[in-house]
Amino acid sequence: MTFGDHLEELRRCLLRALLGVAVAVVVALFFATDLLSFILHPLLVVLRSNGQCPEVMALSPPETFLVYLKIGFLSGLIVAMPWLLYQMWAFVAAGLYQKEQKFAMMFVPLTAVLFAAGVAFLFWVVLPIVLNFFIGFSKHVSIPELSPSWLQKVILTDADSAPTSQPTTTQPAITGLNVPSSSYDPPDPKPGMVWINTTVRQLRMMTDQGVLMTPLKPADSTTAVTSHFSLQFYISFVLSLALAFGLAFELPVVVVFLSLVGIVSAAEMAKLRRYVIFGIVAAAAVLTPPDVISQILLAVPMMLLFEGGLLAARVLEIRKKKETN
Repeated sequence: MTFGDHLEELRRCLLRALLGVAVAVVVALFFATDLLSFILHPLLVVLRSNGQCPEVMALSPPETFLVYLKIGFLSGLIVAMPWLLYQMWAFVAAGLYQKEQKFAMMFVPLTAVLFAAGVAFLFWVVLPIVLNFFIGFSKHVSIPELSPSWLQKVILTDADSAPTSQPTTTQPAITGLNVPSSSYDPPDPKPGMVWINTTVRQLRMMTDQGVLMTPLKPADSTTAVTSHFSLQFYISFVLSLALAFGLAFELPVVVVFLSLVGIVSAAEMAKLRRYVIFGIVAAAAVLTPPDVISQILLAVPMMLLFEGGLLAARVLEIRKKKETN
């Protein structure tokens, strides 16, 4: 192909890629609310398991709508990523020999599977571990003694009337209060009926205007620091990580392709293993938040995928030599 033919092929691949992304974004917008619930599920489960209210906050009036649009765009981009990779392979294959094109097209379904595996690994393994660590860490910050010192009593005018952590009088116990609890709401509650929903840990009461509720948490989970997450921050955090993990899991395809095309052999890449590992660690530090746990959870799978790609490259190189001979 001439240089002009390459430019024309690049233009066609870009147009097809953009069209595929546009279709995926439109479809994702129809399911954006369901996708939002799916993305929030790991966070809400971890919050509830740590005795905190399973909810996130919208810090501005348009935040929920902007998050809806962001989910539609980024989710569409993630869904369309296999199509984008296919167009990339199609452009690269146009400049290869026919036998090399056959190998390039073989990688298309593999890239889709590996990208999906990276996103699934994030949601089912990485997010629960990372969120549980950071949310659970705040539980170790206990509430200090709140009795004012002599200097605080001088500075604070109401310090003498402030309650202390150890009351001097004993309040009479509440008797006659019996609130039923269940893992689900009553099928047909009447106004004035009160119950506890243990699934969502809420005290609920039926009124003429509907059900009113207040969240409950274990008495031993009281802490000086409570984790509250902004909806927009959390969604951006998760979707950016999903894109990073999906792309990182494409490493075996890159290794095998470089070997089959003849750019770098498997033996040469094995000799450069220490530099590859350094690059993987650096990439994990850039692609993930600034914490050691998420960096390790990305770097370790990438190292294993690199070794798997080397093994597959060696097998294919041996088969290629046998076919040549």
